[in-house]
Amino acid sequence: MPENHLIDPADYTNPDVLALEEKYIFRQAWHLAALTRDIPNELDYVKRLIGATDLVIHRHEGRIVAYANVCPHRFSAFFEKPSGHGPIRCPYHLWTYNGDGMAIGVPHRHNEALACYQTADLRLETWQVETLGEFIFVSAEPRQRLDEFLGATLPALDQMSRAIGAEKPKRVQDIAANWKVVLQNTVEFEHAFSVHADTFAADVQKPLQVDSDPDADNTISYTTRLNPKRYERPRDARVNEIFKRVPVPYPDGYRHHVIFPATTIGYTDNQQLAIMDYQPTGTGSCRMFARLFSFEVPDLTRAEMAMLEIVGPWHTAYAEKLFAEDQAICEAVQRGLSSRPSRMKGVLQPGERLVRRFQEIYCQWMDR
Repeated sequence: MPENHLIDPADYTNPDVLALEEKYIFRQAWHLAALTRDIPNELDYVKRLIGATDLVIHRHEGRIVAYANVCPHRFSAFFEKPSGHGPIRCPYHLWTYNGDGMAIGVPHRHNEALACYQTADLRLETWQVETLGEFIFVSAEPRQRLDEFLGATLPALDQMSRAIGAEKPKRVQDIAANWKVVLQNTVEFEHAFSVHADTFAADVQKPLQVDSDPDADNTISYTTRLNPKRYERPRDARVNEIFKRVPVPYPDGYRHHVIFPATTIGYTDNQQLAIMDYQPTGTGSCRMFARLFSFEVPDLTRAEMAMLEIVGPWHTAYAEKLFAEDQAICEAVQRGLSSRPSRMKGVLQPGERLVRRFQEIYCQWMDR
């Protein structure tokens, strides 16, 4: 029997709800913000949007720190470029800060002591940082430790993060849909045969088989079984055998992890790793940060390297088609929500169990 939605349809268009999500979810959850390879050297930085915060992740004084990209003096941003190198120094009046967010250099002080500028309201807004292999997680006000937050998913993520290979070009995509619409789309499979009829549906095993992991507090993990005939051609079979050497649990299908609230990690037969994050930019909009990687395959021969160089661009093009298809349908859902008659409350079918699980996690974080 179908079940009622746990999230009110009005919550996808209400700016007051977005403000509460910022308070209860985006500031208190852990977010996969960057990889350690993004900032390999002292004073390297990258910027990331996390909820309403323009966040800087910075290798500073021998450790990784994170802070809001705003100077407490006259509110200038420290950095404009998405990545770069330099100290924590405001370009406006050259105030300089240490990794704890305290001012250590304040020009034009005249006879005032530096301590006058080291008060709580003149410190940077610093976030907590934890690393898991190559993954850098951040949180402004975490409800729990990272290991507690990730739970049973932690070992798989740790192992995966240590097998990441070369990166393809990054993709940033603005989507005219509420972030919750997009995340629920990632844990629902029935639309594969309509939205992805010429892409993902061609590879899915029929009838559809999805093996979901036991329910976890803040993550949703599952494997979608794919058609075994996809490796009938000799070249495809050879590529598949090569990727079986990757030191990651081989799923024989599409393996997907959703880290609440807004990060997804997916890979198919270890052939390509996709890390995607969907941060709200407004009530009816979000921004997707997508990163595609190959996996490190041990002991590759020259012939195998050449073969993988041929299939790599195909994997990237395939992912970009899926991104475009998902964007179009999520935007259609948002348009429907914006013009929805109030009597329409929606239902969830039995096959949409993981959508309901996402809504359960959401309601727990919103203290409903």
